[in-house]
Amino acid sequence: MEPSISIPINKYSKVRPDWVFFIYFTVMFCLYMNTIIQFLIQMFIIAYVIIRKFKGMKISIKKDTLKSILFFLVWFGGLTLLLFLSTKFWAYSYITGSKTMMGVFRCFGIGLAMFLYVDSTEKALSLLQSFAYASVILGIVALITTPISQYFQAGEEGFGQVIGQQRNIIGAIAAGMSVVCVYLKRYTDFKYGNYLSAYFVILTVITGSRASIIQLLILFVLIVIIDKDFFKMITKAIVFVVIAVIVILLLKNVPILYENIWIRFGDMFSTMTGEKIEDASTQGREFYKEIAFIMFKEKPILGWGLDGFMCYLRDFPYYKGYTIEAVYSHCNFSELMSCLGIVGLLIWYIPTFSILIKGFKNRACHPLIKIMFFWLFSMIILDYARIPWMSHPGSYQYFLVFIAIIYLSNDVKKQSNTISKQDK
Repeated sequence: MEPSISIPINKYSKVRPDWVFFIYFTVMFCLYMNTIIQFLIQMFIIAYVIIRKFKGMKISIKKDTLKSILFFLVWFGGLTLLLFLSTKFWAYSYITGSKTMMGVFRCFGIGLAMFLYVDSTEKALSLLQSFAYASVILGIVALITTPISQYFQAGEEGFGQVIGQQRNIIGAIAAGMSVVCVYLKRYTDFKYGNYLSAYFVILTVITGSRASIIQLLILFVLIVIIDKDFFKMITKAIVFVVIAVIVILLLKNVPILYENIWIRFGDMFSTMTGEKIEDASTQGREFYKEIAFIMFKEKPILGWGLDGFMCYLRDFPYYKGYTIEAVYSHCNFSELMSCLGIVGLLIWYIPTFSILIKGFKNRACHPLIKIMFFWLFSMIILDYARIPWMSHPGSYQYFLVFIAIIYLSNDVKKQSNTISKQDK
């Protein structure tokens, strides 16, 4: 049953970006290869949060903030602790030069700073606006630094590699921002949101990331079919079909799109259905999941420890007659089940689904809650092809959508309490 409480539609209309966080996100995204600059900008944003929280030589933290911090410590803090303990007690082996643990630890530090800093929905949305603008800069820098011949491509010289970003990471950000920007434009003080949405759609396609294109389609379909107004739903469905036909015609008739998008999707589906092995990447990823499950059955409780999947492939590279390169599993639940077992899966997914359910229950209370629910839902589905906690951009998306749903839901509760008092 949908809630009857509604947040005033214009409640967040004056929210503007936090330009300090915009600078932080931009530097982190575009100077990803420079470890020293990364460290300095991280110290800068942590200092900024601490200074903002100090009032009269004491830290001022609201009750809602304490609750959200506790949630973060249980969820991402639990994951970080479990990964660290595995290196000390049960990890199968180690990868020379691995930066996984340090990367997760730094994501934890920034996440804790973000959860500490946000004490209202307005601040949550302000950080989201900052992230969106920084993502625009990330896309522009990736487009400029990547040779046009490497658009749509992966690999060491592929899209975004010059600045240390992968096309799948940039595509994941662009897919989410494609729809989030429209809602930020409508319900907050976010300039040019509609234009930025179109920009992010184009950027998603140029990355060539099939997972990101699928996420974009999922988001568009959700926006079309989940609408209480039947007339609006039919209208949006017609528009969606018309756009889909135009897109298909472009994909089949524009050579660069046909070769890099249409054929690759066709090869992917042929490989996944077993009709014909046309795509080595898709076949490899299916093998990764099968190998991860084999590892899980051998050590189901705590798994093989940090980087366990990669270490296992390094030591046992042969599978079904193929030599498998030692890489990460490219799948969140595969990586968690193989490296951290049932405990890791529970630590990540119980909090994640609790936020998803919270967003679902309150989705009708304000359009921003609905789009946050859609965004999180699409990201969870695409866990099939991503490991979000292994990169800053991936982690930040989860931090932001979690914070937004938590505080928007708090506003629903406050609105409900206000109405109840008025009725009495």
